Amino acid sequence: MKEQKAALRREIRARIAALPEEYLRESDAGIFENVLSLPEFCRAGAVFAYLSVERECDTRRIIDALMESERAVALPRSRPGGSMDFALYDGRLAEGLYGIPQPPEDAPELRPGEGDLILVPALCCDAAGVRLGHGGGYYDRYLAEHRAVTACLCRERLLLEKVPRDWNDFAVACVITERRIIKTGL
Repeated sequence: MKEQKAALRREIRARIAALPEEYLRESDAGIFENVLSLPEFCRAGAVFAYLSVERECDTRRIIDALMESERAVALPRSRPGGSMDFALYDGRLAEGLYGIPQPPEDAPELRPGEGDLILVPALCCDAAGVRLGHGGGYYDRYLAEHRAVTACLCRERLLLEKVPRDWNDFAVACVITERRIIKTGL
């Protein structure tokens, strides 16, 4: 399974690199609109997001919209050893592991509760909510210990028929593309 996932990651990264800039902009705009219309997003007391990097689905507009509405937004802080936590985002960022910006150490930790929403990153996913992450297992470990509604942002062109799944891979409750919102029944 490990080799199968590694091969799929290479294939998807190549597909992502080949996506036209115009499609990236259009899909980001559609995903943004669909996230903002998601009832779970509208009701969430806090949204546990991630700061998009490179060609990931744009989460920065989502985070800005949350900040403008004065809603609580938390971003992940990666820790050595493959663990992570989420901290309240107040506009300040520090360099984290792998060079990914994250809230500074003095930002208060937030834990998701009932009614909160976690946006989970992925290279790709399928309509059942099984996602292919970047390979570190950070979110799978986190989701094993923290329960909340989960949603994955995925460009329609990267939505696969089936993503390989290990016993410890957590599926998400919603998959949000630029064209649709897929409720997985979780």
